[in-house]
Amino acid sequence: MKNLFNFILRYIHWLLFFSLTFFSLFLLVHNSEFQRSKYLSVFQEIAGRVYFVSNSVQSYLNLKKTNADLMQQIVTLEEEIQGYKKNLENLTDRMPPDSFNIGVDYPVYQYIHARVVHNQICEANNYILLDKGSKNGITEDMAVVSVKGIVGVVMNVSSHFSRVIPVLNSGFHPSCMIKSTSFFGSLFWDGKDPRYVHLSRLPSHTSCEIGDTIVTSGYSATFPPGVLVGTIEGAFKQKNEENNSLKVRLFTDFSTLNEVFIIRNPLREEQITVEKGVSEE
Repeated sequence: MKNLFNFILRYIHWLLFFSLTFFSLFLLVHNSEFQRSKYLSVFQEIAGRVYFVSNSVQSYLNLKKTNADLMQQIVTLEEEIQGYKKNLENLTDRMPPDSFNIGVDYPVYQYIHARVVHNQICEANNYILLDKGSKNGITEDMAVVSVKGIVGVVMNVSSHFSRVIPVLNSGFHPSCMIKSTSFFGSLFWDGKDPRYVHLSRLPSHTSCEIGDTIVTSGYSATFPPGVLVGTIEGAFKQKNEENNSLKVRLFTDFSTLNEVFIIRNPLREEQITVEKGVSEE
């Protein structure tokens, strides 16, 4: 109490000054309509700016959660699209209507959201590290895609991380095709520009145009058919080869890649078993 009393005595002139100032402002605003309107206008402007900054900061802090929610919605939509594609296949095959049961009688591809922990684009054999592993249901040979298109395939898995071999790796050659004509070939990267890959081993009579879209063929148990790859920017022939090759500009920008989806094919093991049986005959 003594310290408080000494503090008041020491700064009484300042306390008196601020008290009289606030009281004067109160009387001025309370007794003058013009001054009140000015005060409210200034206060509203200040409050608005404070709320704007506060909401901006809060929105920034919530970006991670918002992004996660959006990614989950994309996962749901992708799985629904796969289900609708299955229905269309059933309709095409003239199967009974009661067999059109999305995700039950005909399991579809499942999408698992993951974040990029490490990414290479400057080496001949690049790799990507993801923050999901075996504890999240990830296994080797699962396909990896981005919102825009193809990324690669899971090569190694630990409990919490996955190592991905991307299309920007000279040792990875997924089967892809020209969407408009269904001519298919093998995708490869020449180790130069990370924006471009090449589609090789196309028949010499392949027809295509600049700007045509390249997609995955679906001729494996890894990638679903129709995953976007890129657009054709040119055609050429490799030395000592009769087949055509295409220069393809990738849809996925690997230099800014942060979010991906790992694709699980519920029928993968069954498909591989059947394929092995056919190849052994």
